[in-house]
Amino acid sequence: MTSFTGITAVANATNEMAMFKQAMKDVATHPEWLSSRQIERQRWNPYSMEGGSTCAISGENFAIVASDTRMTQNDINILTRDAEKIHVLNDSIILTTSGFYGDVIQLKKVLQSRLHKYRFDYRADMSVDLCAELLSRNLYYRRFFPYYTGAILAGIDENGKGAVFSYDPIGCIERLGYSASGAAEPMIIPFLDCQIGHVTLSEGYERPQLTLERAISLMKDSFRGAAEREISTGDKIHLVIAEAGKPVVQKFLPLRED
Repeated sequence: MTSFTGITAVANATNEMAMFKQAMKDVATHPEWLSSRQIERQRWNPYSMEGGSTCAISGENFAIVASDTRMTQNDINILTRDAEKIHVLNDSIILTTSGFYGDVIQLKKVLQSRLHKYRFDYRADMSVDLCAELLSRNLYYRRFFPYYTGAILAGIDENGKGAVFSYDPIGCIERLGYSASGAAEPMIIPFLDCQIGHVTLSEGYERPQLTLERAISLMKDSFRGAAEREISTGDKIHLVIAEAGKPVVQKFLPLRED
């Protein structure tokens, strides 16, 4: 009886191995990707990218924020030429964002409500340093379903100096002298690295001081250069200037519309 059971087990194992080899042979001979059968899968993406670019530069006693005003769909269809991507939250805090415009609006509303509650509780405006930490925490809370935005927070800190804080979509924060986000970021950042960071200059060359007038000129040049080569950046430059002890100034400058 024991011998018969062992023979049966060996026969079953042999049959299974033969079936496995036949299945591998069928897969090698007739792979699924060679089949004429169409495989249909239902996919849904909650995000979309509406293009556009933003940039911020900080100086000794000022901060400049700029963005274009074009909002596109699939880089071809222009949805609007007057999209708002810069949000002045108070006299010392400016938020600029690019990416999925639904998340841009939602993130602005969240920060506005938090700043309003802070003003109600403490009878004072929040500083840009506190708001930078607040924004980082709000982005991190949504890390499993993040805001699809490239956020930059800029303004005047408690010491009267310009500040620029750059973020990734899940709240990683870094204070920089300048930053950019959006479709034209790969073109704007190398330009600012050369003109402000001086990373490409030799030691013998003069490094000009970053004044407010020079920062404004560099901001204009960076967006005009980006608009020549990036299809979703254009129409107008929305320029916001914050200086220590002065009200925030907003300007609109023409940019190519094709």
